Order: sequence, then structure tokens, then C-alpha cells
Amino acid sequence: MTSSGVPVQDAPITGESAPRVHLVVGGGRNVGMKVHCRRVVTLLGSRSGCKVTLRHKSVSPVHVAIINDGEQIRAADLVTPSGTYLNGLKLEHEVLNDGDVLGFGPWEFRVEIQPSLRSGLSDAQPFGLDAVSHAMALEHITTRRILQPTRDVCIIGRRNGCDIAISDSSISRTHAILVKYLGRCGIFDLLSKHHTFVNDAPVGFKFLQNNDLVTIGESSFRVRFAGLPVGEAISNNGKDVQPVHPDPSEPPPDDLIDIERTEGSQRWRIAENVEKVSRKR
Repeated sequence: MTSSGVPVQDAPITGESAPRVHLVVGGGRNVGMKVHCRRVVTLLGSRSGCKVTLRHKSVSPVHVAIINDGEQIRAADLVTPSGTYLNGLKLEHEVLNDGDVLGFGPWEFRVEIQPSLRSGLSDAQPFGLDAVSHAMALEHITTRRILQPTRDVCIIGRRNGCDIAISDSSISRTHAILVKYLGRCGIFDLLSKHHTFVNDAPVGFKFLQNNDLVTIGESSFRVRFAGLPVGEAISNNGKDVQPVHPDPSEPPPDDLIDIERTEGSQRWRIAENVEKVSRKR
């Protein structure tokens, strides 16, 4: 399947009940610059289309994902050769705290987390509270094998070390991740070349319903939620409501940031793009 030129949806912007997170550049000429991470998933890596494009040979195309699940901030290394470090220790998948330091390649970012503007799960109400109470699994269409994520961030890809590793040349080394926002499960494509499909449509991010068909490369999976019969969807109150960006005074979250470090130099160049950059897959 191909989807050239087909627009896909970015990860939604978090609502007011979610904490806010910023990454503060920890060195170089632009020390102190803040990167606003307002979406459910924020990507940092060397590939164009990441929220923060880090141009250095030690940075993988998609290197690390910052996930705002509506209650906590998580970081997941995307199975990179050079690794990601949290407070000097190698990171796989951890909850972040205010003041933590993330490091990868030649960069360090200090994590700033601000409490939510509102308490409770008010942003979750349009999704239906039933969505919070069901564990999700993926059923392989051909083998009928059931795969149930054991972590809140589940990496799908071709590379050994992925939570769901699929040997298929049409699948990227790290292809997509399963995440949660206020208890509701979603899938996020990691700027893959051949895309991620839900019900035969290419997606950037998509909240999942019971019985949805997820296709990655040549592999297809049926979404199953525990306690629901086949074909029954989780109640959504008839709405497809996304979280809402609460503060228009902040920079638009789809503004991409390009950071380049010249080999052998301590000088960094950081520039805000004035145009939307088309996502390359």
C-alpha cells in the first residue's frame, strides 16, 4: 500500500488537565532556549519532521519520544545505537521529573515540568470513561497470535529490542509506538517510509477503537480490548474530540526546530522554521 501525498494527522495537543513540559537547551550559544512540547507525542531526532531536528552523526533519525499521557511525562529511547541518557544513566523508558537532564549525541536538555492548569480528567470526558477501563491487545490477522503491550509506551519496528519486533523489510527499524492519553490508547507513526495504517487509511496519530485494523508493512493486527465482544466499539459519546491547546500565546506546536552542531566546534545553530515542513516518510 502507498499513500504518497495523503495528509496524516499529527499527535493531538494536550488539554489543560495535562502537565506542561519544556526542554531547555543546556549548552552552547543558545543555552536556555526552551522547546515547548505541547503534543501527546514529541519526537526528537535527525529526520526532518521531528519536532526537534538534531543534525549530528550520533543522533538516529527518530531518537527519542517525549510522551505526555495527561498525568505524567515519559521519555522513550527509540532503540538507538548510541542511546539516550537520563541524569547520566542509560534510558529505555522512564517517567520524567522536573529538573531531570536528558542527553543524547552532543546535546543535553533540562526537563521543566509545570503542573496542570486544571485538576481531574475533564479532558477525558468526551472520549467516554469506558476507554480507561479496558486493556488493549493486538491480534495478528494471519497467525491469530495475541500481543499485549506490557508497558505504557510500546515500540513497534524491525529492530531487535522493539517491544513488538517484526521481520519485514517494508517496516522501519522503529516504525510506530502505542501510547496512552488519559487512559485512551493511540498509535503514533514514527515518520516511517511506508506509513502506518488504521482501517486502510494512513495515520500520523490515531486513537484506537475495538476491532480497528492496524497494518504495518505486510502485517495486519486487529485491535482487541479486554471485556468487549468482537466488533463492539468503545463508547465515544458520538464524538471524535481531540485535546485542545490551552494557551494561544505559546508558539504553535507544529513549528519545527532545527538544531545543528558543527563537528569539532562548540557553536550551535538554532533556527525556527517559518514554514511547515512536510513530513518525509
